[in-house]
Amino acid sequence: LLTVLWYGVVHTSALVRCTAARMFELLVKGVNETLVAQRVVPALITLSSDPEISVRIATVPAFGTIMETVTQRELLERVKMQLASFLEDPQYQDQHSLQLEIIRTFGRVGPNTEPRFRDEFVLPHLHNLALANNQQSSDSKRLDIATHLFEAYSALSCCFISEDVLVNHFLPGLRCLRTDMEHLSQEHEVILSSMIKECEQKVENKNVQEPQGSMSIAASLVSEDTKTKFLNKMGQLTTSGAMLANVFQRKK
Repeated sequence: LLTVLWYGVVHTSALVRCTAARMFELLVKGVNETLVAQRVVPALITLSSDPEISVRIATVPAFGTIMETVTQRELLERVKMQLASFLEDPQYQDQHSLQLEIIRTFGRVGPNTEPRFRDEFVLPHLHNLALANNQQSSDSKRLDIATHLFEAYSALSCCFISEDVLVNHFLPGLRCLRTDMEHLSQEHEVILSSMIKECEQKVENKNVQEPQGSMSIAASLVSEDTKTKFLNKMGQLTTSGAMLANVFQRKK
């Protein structure tokens, strides 16, 4: 299968190359780390420099799955470098579809990936994406990014996050996201405000109430009443976000 997929990597059709990238995502969990290092990652690196942006975007979920399942430090660093290139290279600054794919991937794999990778890479970059989205001039694109960020932060809220990362990245990212939702979705904004308020209170009381270390956002970030509202509305908010996106699309 790996040999067949390599033919897809070098195929003349961009659609076939995209399909090959998606297939690697499914294959990662079924092969050992040696094959991932020797066959899968080199193929994905090749596809990540493809002339077609759609092919490059198609590699993101596979890179994310590798970060979620592989333990070899050197291999993880190679994948991290490629994702960093997508996030930091100026040529991708306005690539909306790429940003959406990265946010979706971070929300999917972030809770299960290595804590150090989550704290040092995922959360800082989500913060940067949220900050940049505040300057987005297109309401439809701004809503797309904000909705996906909301879902990613919701997924990551179940993780243990160090106080330093919480103060420097998680909370600032939530505040940036709330700024967007104040203009785009009042229901999202209400829940974000509750999350931020409870989180700030937790940080203020932490030194007195608990020894220094990590805190579970899911356990202490949101009050019981807010948690109930949050869980009940998650499905509704995703749907309402899509409806709002359709409204903006019709206005074009």
